[in-house]
Amino acid sequence: MHIGLILLIAAVVAGVGAAVLRLTRKKVESRLCAHCGAPAMHGYSKTAESAVEDIVPLCVPCLLEHLDEDYCNYDGRAVVIQPVAELPCYVFRPKSDWSELLRGELDTLLAGLHSHCTSCSNPARYLWVNALEAGPVAKVPQMGITHTLLAASGARPISLCGRCSVQRIARSFAGQEAGYVEVCGPRGSEDGLITAIGY
Repeated sequence: MHIGLILLIAAVVAGVGAAVLRLTRKKVESRLCAHCGAPAMHGYSKTAESAVEDIVPLCVPCLLEHLDEDYCNYDGRAVVIQPVAELPCYVFRPKSDWSELLRGELDTLLAGLHSHCTSCSNPARYLWVNALEAGPVAKVPQMGITHTLLAASGARPISLCGRCSVQRIARSFAGQEAGYVEVCGPRGSEDGLITAIGY
């Protein structure tokens, strides 16, 4: 009896959370791009967890211009997890923001970064990790990248330059129906992680 009640309460909470996420995303989708006036699918900020008034609504092409600038001007190195739907934010967080487990894993993964991009041979600063579903991505902060996204045999990160990373992000955005409430690119010089996340 108690287990059934707990499951019912969990289902209601999950349903309310999903409804809030849909409403929040629709709010972003109904806004217009601050640069060109087209429908804005995403919100862009300079740092993760920005105040709502600091998140600028942008259409996909204008957002990609900002991300291209961010990724190409970043002085550090980062692991980039492919954007997935169902999580409200896609942000860069410096290594110091993560748990000891994830900091160690970022160091290990970035030690394997090749000097040149596998797509265009420009200098590489990013390790791209493929992700197909939100579930494993949501577990990355607790379990790490190796035990979630790289657990499948043959799954390996790909060394990329900033421009090629943004091109892959653009392809991932193209397959998504809903936008992100907040997207921010890498800044500064501290190594870090770029991933979809829910706060």
